[in-house]
Amino acid sequence: METEPFVPEDSDQDVCWFCPALRVGAGGFDVVERPSSEWPFDPADGFRYTAAGVPVCVHPYKVGLPPGRYGSDGLPAPAREALPARAATPGASTGPRAEPVRRLLRAERPRRRKAPPPTVRTAVLPPGLPEEPAGLGPWVHGLAGGAAPEELAEVLAGAEAAALTRFPAEQVLAVLRDVLSAGSAFSG
Repeated sequence: METEPFVPEDSDQDVCWFCPALRVGAGGFDVVERPSSEWPFDPADGFRYTAAGVPVCVHPYKVGLPPGRYGSDGLPAPAREALPARAATPGASTGPRAEPVRRLLRAERPRRRKAPPPTVRTAVLPPGLPEEPAGLGPWVHGLAGGAAPEELAEVLAGAEAAALTRFPAEQVLAVLRDVLSAGSAFSG
């Protein structure tokens, strides 16, 4: 298994900010076709895991790997050079507003040079968590507003996991409910 992340720090590849490919080398995580309850989020760090604790990427078209149990079964991951050019993301936004949003999302994605050992779950949470409870609603609204439709559930789960590191669960739940029901009320 490689020790460098599968998606390098200086890459402009459009992977999710909590994708294990940003933290773990090829062979250190599984790739599956879509999200499922079989590999739920761990609210402590925002990753999805198999029952055996192997990190899971649920967007093979983003990470550029075909689905496979690379981490679970030790399947050899194809070398990056051997992979075909990545196809466009299904359902990706296009038009004059799409590129600035993609650029912003890439800029906010936390990066690290060294991947942690595969057995250690390292927190990969959205940046900018407010210090005060009053900023929590606008922060969650901003993250949700910048998410692609197919990523909204995962972005909200990551925001929840991050918020729970600083605020009581009841307060986080109340903010999530408010943001989801209030729409643009937080776009101050």
